Amino acid sequence: MRDRSSSNLPSLQRRDLLQGLLAGLAVGCSVSDREPTDRPQGAGNDTKPGPMFDAQPTPPEPAPPEPVDPEVAMDIGKRNGEFAFDFYGQLGKQPGNLVYSPASIALAFAMVHAGAKGKTAAEIAKVFHLEGDTAKLQAGLADAVRRWQSSKEGLELAVANRLFGEATTPFEKAYLALTDRVFQAPLEPVDYKNAHEAARARINAWVVERTHDRIRDLVPEGGVDPSTRLVLVNAIYFKGAWEEPFSESATKPGDFFAPKGKTTASFMRASRYFHSGVVKSEGLQWAELPYQNGPYAMTIVLPDARDGLAKIEAGLSEAKVRGWLAGTDYRRLDLRLPKFKIEPGDPLQLSRLLGALGLSTPFGGNADFTGMAPASEQIQLAEAFHKAFIAVDEKGTEAAAATAVSMRAGAAAPTDEPIPFVVDRPFLFLLRDTSSGAILFMGRVESPKA
Repeated sequence: MRDRSSSNLPSLQRRDLLQGLLAGLAVGCSVSDREPTDRPQGAGNDTKPGPMFDAQPTPPEPAPPEPVDPEVAMDIGKRNGEFAFDFYGQLGKQPGNLVYSPASIALAFAMVHAGAKGKTAAEIAKVFHLEGDTAKLQAGLADAVRRWQSSKEGLELAVANRLFGEATTPFEKAYLALTDRVFQAPLEPVDYKNAHEAARARINAWVVERTHDRIRDLVPEGGVDPSTRLVLVNAIYFKGAWEEPFSESATKPGDFFAPKGKTTASFMRASRYFHSGVVKSEGLQWAELPYQNGPYAMTIVLPDARDGLAKIEAGLSEAKVRGWLAGTDYRRLDLRLPKFKIEPGDPLQLSRLLGALGLSTPFGGNADFTGMAPASEQIQLAEAFHKAFIAVDEKGTEAAAATAVSMRAGAAAPTDEPIPFVVDRPFLFLLRDTSSGAILFMGRVESPKA
């Protein structure tokens, strides 16, 4: 999301609400005023969830999924990347510094998809690249949620999901079992009908706790009301120390050439070997900075020209970026990277951005979420919100996000002479799971001092 205020939140009418917050994601569902549609009526607690999962109506106590084949994890990473760059194609049209969590948005909407049917499910699957083998998707998503948990020296990573549901709503048992088993998302009953502000406070407090106080007020005032029936929340927190920290004594001020003019930034400096490459056809070079004790790294994508980032952004795709990073070349770089921090502002509203990608039915009167609750509940999405935070310094990176819904290039030959890699102009960053290629956080820095 941008590090400044987004547009004002719309007034909420009595309607089904799915609210999303990233780096905390929340999806809220409410009862609707619309007339009943022609979709099947009378769905009860024995209704199967959406097409993404094949599950028994009343399964036994869920057991942890077995470890999956690495190819399954890579498949999830590829799907995540496809959505990440599709979404950036819309978000990147906004000026300024940006940060968001593709993993948080995608996990939240995967939970939404599990309760969708018909055209509603098909649109979500297309936008979030969830088509294909049901069992493979289920195994891959469960594996990602399980693997993205780490608490060891130099690395803390936590992904948390939770359903905050109206205590009187008869949610489908199969849906609750699947979200618990695959996403580790238990249901917490709350009272939207009589105490919706207390419920909102509880949701936001949970996000604050899970993101170590980095994401606050994920669900804004007016984000839930007495008609709300369910808010699905995802939160991601990452704090990683560089495999080789930068020396604080080497950090010096320097010029950064931002779009609005030259500014001063604090440049960290290191001369050593980095996994890196040059893509002459794209007018860019990239370098990867690994973190301690895990398959995670930050990739910096730097245009050759000071005004070259827009051209790179216009051509981004999962396949292209995967190709850039596929090489095994290590080059000795004289790396100069500015310290930067992007604070969350108001929640980023996702409905317009996702609508531009083709997601419209879930937000309308014909939405079909009978995999979540009986048809009589008339559930649809109202809005999805996302917030994210990132800070990079000599020691490492701290990043958090929350979503609520109320989704090779050639390199120079090794040399002993360090190659200058001076990040003194707008650049992209990707915080990646290098074992699968999944993008946990992504963004743009136009000015480290913005």
